Amino acid sequence: MKRAMFLCLLLAGCSSVSKGPDPDQAYENAMETGRSAFELGHPDQSESQYHTAMDRALIRDDAAQIHDAGFNLATTLLEENKPADVLAALDRTEKALTLRQYSQTSDLELVRSAALYRQHDLTGSEAAALLALQSPDTTVRNRAAYLVGLSAADQGDTTQLTHMEALLAPSKESAAMLDHQDLAARLALLNHAPALALDQAMSLTQKRRDAQDYEGMRRALLVAAQAAEAQGDMSTAAALRQQELSSRSLQETGRVEKASITVSTTSVQAAATR
Repeated sequence: MKRAMFLCLLLAGCSSVSKGPDPDQAYENAMETGRSAFELGHPDQSESQYHTAMDRALIRDDAAQIHDAGFNLATTLLEENKPADVLAALDRTEKALTLRQYSQTSDLELVRSAALYRQHDLTGSEAAALLALQSPDTTVRNRAAYLVGLSAADQGDTTQLTHMEALLAPSKESAAMLDHQDLAARLALLNHAPALALDQAMSLTQKRRDAQDYEGMRRALLVAAQAAEAQGDMSTAAALRQQELSSRSLQETGRVEKASITVSTTSVQAAATR
């Protein structure tokens, strides 16, 4: 489950624990407790456990376990919306892995890309995602293509966005299919087809909500708002932006964890339906 936490989020599961003939039980316990806490919607408790797991992995001098604990810690911090802390954790992990000549770090670059995107560093986010795009792991490549596409869309780079959308199009992975729909909506918006963009974005909003990917849901709401604005429907756009803000504000203040968030689509449906 190493990548499920991040790759099906953005940004939601945790790393499998590296098994050896003589496992460090303190490491094993911390990893398992961290995974359980995350799945129950308590990333703050998960964070503490992964710090413990990282310390145990360093004591053990086990590169694979350092990687797994570092990945999970960074992903948990991303879920807590602490991008600066994510980058610090990744720097520490990658420094430790470089010392031990461990090179399988494409998934770490994926988390780095997401953190930089949260900080609105589009150039840095795209560069990290392009590194992850070289991964032999299909799931990592798919998510990297999505992150490259997000940065390209925000920069108005239709050429790069078209390329990333095409890379995701053949995938049958459920997460990649949603990411493809996201990029397709953004591409339609940049190609001056706001009605199509609005329809795709609102459909995606429902799918992201059903998957409890509220960060992705909010991104889709913002795309829908931009599409409504492009059609001159300012009232619908304002309603969509307010829905996004309400969801984000509640989650950031800790008042919503794993509960279902309902976003009304009445105004959009009446109009015929970041």
